[in-house]
Amino acid sequence: MRKIVFSLVGAVAVLALTASLAVGASKGDPRAHASAPLCGTLYTPPCTAPTVVVKSIVACKNTGTELHFPITVSGNAGLKSVTVKLGNKTIKTVKYTSRPKHKSLTVSVNTHGFKPGVYTLTVKVTDVRGKTHTRVVHFTICTPKPVFTG
Repeated sequence: MRKIVFSLVGAVAVLALTASLAVGASKGDPRAHASAPLCGTLYTPPCTAPTVVVKSIVACKNTGTELHFPITVSGNAGLKSVTVKLGNKTIKTVKYTSRPKHKSLTVSVNTHGFKPGVYTLTVKVTDVRGKTHTRVVHFTICTPKPVFTG
């Protein structure tokens, strides 16, 4: 009789523990629904650092020109954020919640009021592991050519 009682008590304890874990999962317990890793496990490729592809504008542009920089970022661990700076000023920040592996975006810079010279655009991508990669590109604002009327 004791064996039956102890077996029943053990079974009830296991059921209670299972039920409490299920309730925790349904209430949004972060440990209950850990998302699958995208890299670095036995069945996925090794994690690599994120990458940025952005093209520099080589030609000399006049002030007041709208410049467009197409940017492609990727990271097989999943992307967390992208920050674009013009000089020291942040002009665009994008945060990802769905951990995409590849994203494309375009940054537009209006050069109205820029003085002639070389300017720097910095793109920094961060993956979900906290690894970062930075790419720097340059563009030039030229001195306008004089216009002679006569």
